[in-house]
Amino acid sequence: IMKKIFLTFLTVIIFIGCGSSEDTALVPLVDIVTESDRTFTIDDFKAVGYKQSKKYKVEDLPGATSAYYGFIKNKLDPDDQKIDYEIRFYANHADAVSMGTEYVENATGEEGCISKDCALWTEDIKHRAFLAERLGNAHAGNGQPKAKYLSYVIYGNMIVMCPGYNVEDSRTRCSKTIYEVIPEAKPVTE
Repeated sequence: IMKKIFLTFLTVIIFIGCGSSEDTALVPLVDIVTESDRTFTIDDFKAVGYKQSKKYKVEDLPGATSAYYGFIKNKLDPDDQKIDYEIRFYANHADAVSMGTEYVENATGEEGCISKDCALWTEDIKHRAFLAERLGNAHAGNGQPKAKYLSYVIYGNMIVMCPGYNVEDSRTRCSKTIYEVIPEAKPVTE
């Protein structure tokens, strides 16, 4: 009986701990598109602990000046070992919106394209996918590839693609990351 009580208690704690709604209430979400005249670079992300794993070739990504794949480890999300992000840079905000939106929307969301058959940009497409686990994960599934980045933010001249357990969690991670990179972007709460 004690074992059943302990397991029930442990299960409740795990479900409460894994929920993101409490986290979201504390983090004001950044708009999907925010205009800024500031020109951001990968160094802005490296300053907050971003570890660059790959610099992509962007010849086939219209308007992009650079794009990166990497992660932030145990800073913005202490429950995870590392959080992967793809970051794309453009000459200015107008280019990011006009030339980047269609491409980022193609690669993100629960139906994001992670196959060469439908992807608009296929450079290292494997980085935009993960294998859904069969058991014990919020992404429980059949071991099939799923889109890793469920949301994105266009902020000034950059597009940040963020992973998450669901779209809300992904938007929260995007927001936390933006606030780390651009502290003045965080709304003042009373």
